[in-house]
Amino acid sequence: MKTGARRPLVLLLPYLTFPLIVAALVISHGRPVHNVVASGSFVALTFAGALYALRAAIHPGLPKAQRRPWWLVMACFVALWLASVGFGIYAVTDDHEMPLTQVLSIGGRIGFVLVLLVGLLMFAAEPLTGRAGWKMAMDVTTVVGAGLMLIWYFLVGPAITDPAGSADRQQLTSMIVPVSDLVLILGVCTMMLRGAVLAGRRPLSLLFAGTLSYLAVDFYLALSALAGGPALGAHRLAEVLIPIPLFFMIAAAVEQIWLAGQPMRPARPVWWRYRPRTSGLPYAALLLGYGVLAYAAWAAGVARWYGLVAGGVVMTVGVTVRQVLTLRENQTLLVTDRLTGVANRMRLRDELSRSAQRAARSGRPVGVLLLDLDGFKQVNDTFGHDAGDQVLIAFAGVLRASVREGDLVARLGGDEFAVLLESVDDVAAATAVADRILAALQEPVLVAGAERHLRTSIGVALSSFPDGAGAVAERDLLHSADVAMYVAKRRRSHGWQVYVEGSMELGRELAVLGEELGQAVTAGEMRVAYQPIVALSSGDLAGVEALARWHHPTRGIVPPATFIPLAEETGHIHEIGSWVLEQALVQVKQWQDRLPPERGMYLSVNVSALQLERPAFADEVIELIERVGYNPARLVLEVTESALVNEAAALSHLTELRKRGIRVAIDDFGTGYSSLRYLSRLPVDILKIDRSFVAELNGDPAGAAVAEAVIRLGQILQLHTVAEGIEQPAQATELTMLGCDNAQGYHFAEPLAVDAMDALVNRASAEWPSLPEAPARVSSA
Repeated sequence: MKTGARRPLVLLLPYLTFPLIVAALVISHGRPVHNVVASGSFVALTFAGALYALRAAIHPGLPKAQRRPWWLVMACFVALWLASVGFGIYAVTDDHEMPLTQVLSIGGRIGFVLVLLVGLLMFAAEPLTGRAGWKMAMDVTTVVGAGLMLIWYFLVGPAITDPAGSADRQQLTSMIVPVSDLVLILGVCTMMLRGAVLAGRRPLSLLFAGTLSYLAVDFYLALSALAGGPALGAHRLAEVLIPIPLFFMIAAAVEQIWLAGQPMRPARPVWWRYRPRTSGLPYAALLLGYGVLAYAAWAAGVARWYGLVAGGVVMTVGVTVRQVLTLRENQTLLVTDRLTGVANRMRLRDELSRSAQRAARSGRPVGVLLLDLDGFKQVNDTFGHDAGDQVLIAFAGVLRASVREGDLVARLGGDEFAVLLESVDDVAAATAVADRILAALQEPVLVAGAERHLRTSIGVALSSFPDGAGAVAERDLLHSADVAMYVAKRRRSHGWQVYVEGSMELGRELAVLGEELGQAVTAGEMRVAYQPIVALSSGDLAGVEALARWHHPTRGIVPPATFIPLAEETGHIHEIGSWVLEQALVQVKQWQDRLPPERGMYLSVNVSALQLERPAFADEVIELIERVGYNPARLVLEVTESALVNEAAALSHLTELRKRGIRVAIDDFGTGYSSLRYLSRLPVDILKIDRSFVAELNGDPAGAAVAEAVIRLGQILQLHTVAEGIEQPAQATELTMLGCDNAQGYHFAEPLAVDAMDALVNRASAEWPSLPEAPARVSSA
């Protein structure tokens, strides 16, 4: 059944016939046929209600758990039908003494209450256990206690103290029914305090309205009877009041049947469920109870009770106000990030949902900024978590000072923050907030006794754009902002990126790839390739550079230019770097053991800037070398000039490693902005000439100027030089003439797999391996 389809007549009958039933009851009032009309109407309503509830209970469109309570609703209608039969016998025969009449009428009404109580409890949502369950039990006890005071004073008390009333069956019956309703109050309170969930709000709201109206009608009629009012059959107002609860309950079953045939909707809480989990119901019950007590003291005219009631009210008010303040404080703690004082993820999602509803009414979009601190992990690893906490607190302060009034700043976890922008007019309004944040971060903050500049990447997402395009559903706003933030982070610009549907595929793809990278080592997807390094003067094999290669099971070989930056951004570079070093040490040692001892072959391994910022990096490398039994003099660690920006950490590690005999090479030398300064301060053994300078070698002095300058600098400082990216024989010849020591590149060999490198090393049984006359190359990249 499609949404918007017409309802079948059988689901419209209750709405069409109920006004006719009420009209018939009113018109027949005071006439001889009135009892027959009243009894017949009640029997017809209860019978119809049972049929509709049965249909809801067996409807295939409802899950089994949501069908089960409707069986009890059907049983409620059956109980009322039995009560209506008893009432009909009483109305037609006017015989007050028939036991069958009493059993059916009174027993049916009490049975209705008990079965409905169980049904209401089955609708309750989110089972509560432990302390939360006890809290709710106390709240329910408070409300039921107030109801007991009300019923006892106005109904039970007068019936017990009135000698004539004890023999009046009508008064006794009118008293028993409200007392049983006290039990039903228990179920109503439970629903209001816990909430309830059903497939659609309307059915449960109608069922709840029917229960409340049933209680109200019962109390009114019982109070009227005990006060000496007219009999039920002579009570004109009762003709309209009695059918109302039945109509609500029938309508609830009808609406459930209708909604069950519609496209599946997620279960949602009914409208009256309180949010957050605090309710004014117990406090209202206290007010009602003291009101009854004060009225009783006033009606009895006992002056000494006035002070007792007033004192009890004052004490209760004091305790209640204190409890309310405690609840509010606890609620604030529940939705606040304890470290930074901003909102947490729970409050952000709650406010985001409400903002989306307001935006739907106003037509003004909702915006979200997702912010991630760049380099935060290095702060934690280098300075400790206390310093990291200082950074987070300072960053939260910057965000609070930069957003607009009414915007919400939240911490999602770790170094991820979000800003909820309420009612932004356009993209420019959202990016203006991002620009203010970036501008505020230009001022340094004090961390661990030193000033540091904070950097962030920002993703911006809006629920809609002025031209109607690019709308993002409220539930997807955070994810869309996260995708845009990831694109901004990849640009390494410390700026913002707006999410536009259809243009973020790269960012989404990289985000997925980053998650998969975390499992690459344990899943056995990583490989190590070895690119030979050649001595230019002889063509002999001088060493190998170990290179990581990712063989993805579905994507194939992922280029290092793609996954290495990902590994640095996600923090997986530490695991991958350690794994590559260990694998290479073990493998190269095996080759070294097979080669003539008088000749040497060294291993060169790249080290990331993030690895150098790891406090235990040097100790971990030394421990690994000792465990493998590798000669440290034949290990070279390559670091880029960018890795030397944090000079303090790099100097400490490299100095310690060099003391153990490990050599250090500066990779891509000449591409940085302060190379000579590093050479004068850092322990360096090898300069690697970047491939961009090698590409300019063409036999012309101008093209060889930079390469020659690096080689001459190395000779002056007594450093070895290695040129990379050699692709042409002429380049190798020119570098040899310039005095370069070693070289590597596709002219000699591509990065080789282990078996191909084995074949090259095996040539040492006859002669020392030389290149480029190497065996067939096996490309791994």
